Formats: sequence, C-alpha cells, structure tokens
Amino acid sequence: MILKSEKSIKEYLKKLPDDTIIRYYLDVEYSPFPILVIEEYTRRFKKKTKSEIIKDLKFQGRLARKKTQELGKMAKSHKLVDDVTKQKSDEIIKHAKKKGFEIGQIISKERAKLTTKLKKSTKSNAVKKQISKKLRTPTQKHLEELEKLGKLKKQGLITAKEFQDTKKKILSKI
Repeated sequence: MILKSEKSIKEYLKKLPDDTIIRYYLDVEYSPFPILVIEEYTRRFKKKTKSEIIKDLKFQGRLARKKTQELGKMAKSHKLVDDVTKQKSDEIIKHAKKKGFEIGQIISKERAKLTTKLKKSTKSNAVKKQISKKLRTPTQKHLEELEKLGKLKKQGLITAKEFQDTKKKILSKI
C-alpha cells in the first residue's frame, strides 16, 4: 500500500493488528504521524475527551522535542541512531532477563513446595487408589471417563469433534 495522504494512512492504521497499534502508540514519538496513531489507538481502546487527547498531544510534543534534542546531540558527537537503539535494546533485554530470573526463582520455590506435598499425598493415595480400583465396576470406570471428557471439552482443551469421537469409543465399550 502506498501511503500518499492522511486518508491512506488512516486506512493503513485501521488494518494493523491491535498489538502493532499498541506498540506504535507506546513509541508514538518515533512515528511520522503521531496524531493519526493516537487517534487510531483511542478509536480502538479508549474513549478520551478532547482535553485528554490535547493533553496527550502536548506530552507527545514534549517527548518529540526531547528526542529531537537527543538526535541533535548525537549528530554533533557523530553518534549513530543504531548505536542508541542497540543500547536501549540491550537495556530492555537485560531487564527482561532479570525479571525472567526472578520469576524462575519463584517458580522453583513453588515447585519444591508442591513436590513435597505430592510426595506426602501420593503415599496415602496409592493405597486408596488400589482399593477403589478393586471396587469399581467397568461401567463405573467408563462413566467416569465420560465425565472427565466432558470437563475437558468444557475447558476448551479438546475440540467438539475429538469429544464426539472419544465418546463413541467409550460408549461402545459399555
């Protein structure tokens, strides 16, 4: 699509997926058409008053001036935009790694707690399962399978076709 006019840009923005519009909105100071990006974002996600939009535009204008000043300083020091972009990307990656490590630590602590609980409960449950298996009739077993299958379908873990196929197999065994 060739972007020739404001209308063509608006049409282009309307065709973009939500995540791209959000990304453009968050980095609107880099956009060649910040007002159009803000308008499309608010059209999709937020209903803002005119004063809120003007406030956003003023804020984005200040950010744009700040970015222009930064670019001027970079030009004077002969620093490339790619270097700054790489530096910011490295900062973002570093932050993401740190967060990922913290989340990993939390998950491993929770895993340890769950493992000990499971070990304790499996010893007593193993005896109960052996007794209940002896008491169950084959028909009861199939009915329980049908109930579990229904729960899986309700949770959206299996499709309607898979549900029907498996249900037929179980019913044929009864």
